[in-house]
Order: sequence, then C-alpha cells, then structure tokens
Amino acid sequence: MASVELPEIFLLSLEFQSFLDQVYSSLFDSLSNSARVKRAKSASGAIRYLEANTPKAILVTDEGLTKREHAEVLGHILPYLRNGGLVIIGLHFPNFAHMDAFDNFFDRLGLPWKSGDYHRTTFRFNPSCTLPAGDIKGTMPAPYSMKVLHIKNARQHEKIFVPISDATTQSHVFSPEPVDESQAAVVGAKVGNGFLAYVGDVNGERGSDQVILSLCGLL
Repeated sequence: MASVELPEIFLLSLEFQSFLDQVYSSLFDSLSNSARVKRAKSASGAIRYLEANTPKAILVTDEGLTKREHAEVLGHILPYLRNGGLVIIGLHFPNFAHMDAFDNFFDRLGLPWKSGDYHRTTFRFNPSCTLPAGDIKGTMPAPYSMKVLHIKNARQHEKIFVPISDATTQSHVFSPEPVDESQAAVVGAKVGNGFLAYVGDVNGERGSDQVILSLCGLL
C-alpha cells in the first residue's frame, strides 16, 4: 500500500524565543503527528524555503513580520497568500508585537483590523464566519476561556471566535466587567485567493490548538 504523503506546515519564527517550544509543545506535537513541520528562524532561511516550497499553511509564531528588516520575507509571503495560501498569525505575535506595528501590519494587508482589548473571557465559535476552503466548521472547539489580545473593527463574517452572550472579564484580581462583544479573539479573511487568520490567545490554551489544527484542515 502506498504511503499517504503528509501536508507540510511551515513555522515562521523570525524573533524566536526558546520558551516558545515549551509553551506550545502540545500544539507542535499535534502538528507533527499530522503534518511534516518545517521551521525557519532567520530571514535568509525563510526566503530559501519559500522560494522552493508551497506549504499547506504558514504559521507565523511571533512579531518578526511586523519589523522593517524582515520586509523581504513579507514580500515572499504575500504572493503565496494571494495565490491561494493559508497564513495563520498567533502564538507569540499578540504578546510581543508593538501596537502601532500590529495595526500597521494588517493595514498593509488591506484589512481594517486593529488591536483591541486585552483580557480573559469565554468565547464561542461564530457559525456564520468565513473559513478556509473545506468543511471544517464541525471540527472547531466548544466554547472555552482564553486570555487574548482582541481584534476590533473586524467585519461580522471575519469573526471566528467571539465572546459568549453577556460575557464578563475573568480575573483573579479584578471584579468581572462586561466585555465589548463587538471584538473577537480569532478572526479570518480572504486575501486575494488565500486566507489569513489571527489567533489572539496569549497562553496556548488547548482550545486554541484545536482552532489552529482545524484551520489547517488537520482534524
């Protein structure tokens, strides 16, 4: 029997910090069980990879693409994205991207997304959202709690995970407060013929692992 060729997932870690692999070990283990995982930690390595390969998805693990010195890497990612690729932004990105650079990054992609509130609450899947190609709605997790850097200004169909009805902030220090239900923890949009997603979870919840695996079509 012929072996099944696994899809390839490319991790882009231009500002790699060693604790990334520890915090996100469950996600990386799950990816490795379902795909061939490649990673670049330098601009030159990323460019060499992208010039020779077309992965199933690119997972941007940190804020590197927001920095001017990595403009050439972004210049290689944009054609991949617009020609039908899948780019998922998350992990260390919401924790370490400077807010002006965060907003400017999505503006350069033609998206109205801006950095929003930063807190923990419970989120649910929005069944009316736009997703990458494939029947993946049934693989998304049930409502779960996560601490996120929200996105504001996303259009309704771009909101993939949103606060549950009457959600309040969750904190061991501060009293619960109503949340802005117009903001979203996970968003996604068509860019050209491809799809760009942002996962705002800053702690690597298991539910967010499932979201990323689902977006990649690996569940």
